[in-house]
Amino acid sequence: MREVQPLSPALRRFLGWVPTWVLLLIAGLWTIPTAGLFISSLRAGGPEQVFWKYLGSLEGWTLGAYGAALSVSANNSFAESMLNQLAIAIPSTLIPLLLGAAAAYALTWMQLPGRRQLFYAVVMLMAVPIHALLIPLLRLYSGGAHITLPVIDKTLTVFPDIGLAGSIEAVWFTHVGTTLPFAIFLLAGAMIRLPRSLIDAAVVDGASHLRIFFNVVLPLTKPAMAGLGVLLFLWSWNDFIVPLTMIGGNNPENLPATVRLGSLSLPGSGPFFAAAAFIHSSVSVIVFLVLQRSFVRGLLISAE
Repeated sequence: MREVQPLSPALRRFLGWVPTWVLLLIAGLWTIPTAGLFISSLRAGGPEQVFWKYLGSLEGWTLGAYGAALSVSANNSFAESMLNQLAIAIPSTLIPLLLGAAAAYALTWMQLPGRRQLFYAVVMLMAVPIHALLIPLLRLYSGGAHITLPVIDKTLTVFPDIGLAGSIEAVWFTHVGTTLPFAIFLLAGAMIRLPRSLIDAAVVDGASHLRIFFNVVLPLTKPAMAGLGVLLFLWSWNDFIVPLTMIGGNNPENLPATVRLGSLSLPGSGPFFAAAAFIHSSVSVIVFLVLQRSFVRGLLISAE
């Protein structure tokens, strides 16, 4: 039988570097559009001055587009739309995070009748596409839900008209409803891996479910909640279709930056649009970089 010759140290070092260089190459190619957006925002000219044509010249570079994008004035709606974006992203992150944790604990550690079937229903809700729900939800927010009973000639109100169409709260409810099943599924996967002896010891000591949830379960599932929080924030921060549908043109002052950027991408708005788009995308990049370790650790814990 022929013996397998070991690899030489030089070849082993080369093979060890190959994945690193491949990842660096992919990362470099991935950042080209972002770099072009940033350099285009520094140009004083129009949108035709793209970065690969004027990269060698530093003439006319200015930060004026960033000052114009961040200034609060009657002619600038981007700064206000960024505040609207925060008003949408923060509740859309915290509400499903807290509700999902409570529901995951109930489905994992509480003796509920039919909890397995409830968990299966949650998993099936994850398969429902959000685009199929937007128009029905918009009609529900704007007019409620009513059933006409022809036998007695009466109309039964199933859901009242709460007048949420065109408001930021409509985006909250939509984000919470569509991300809650995933939040429950992810956090339940993390909570089910906690030692049962720890929960049983807390029960023997007389702790209630509320105390076990806040003092035992939540501290042990912080990495999973941090990873889920990053995902929820990025989804709500970069979302376009939900605020466009729920707010639309009814209340333009409530539109977030993702929708407002669509109206800025017009001929002649090159540097201003590039600066506004770079500011908006920088928030999600900063959040991910700051919480990168918690994000990866949380997803690994939930997937074990």
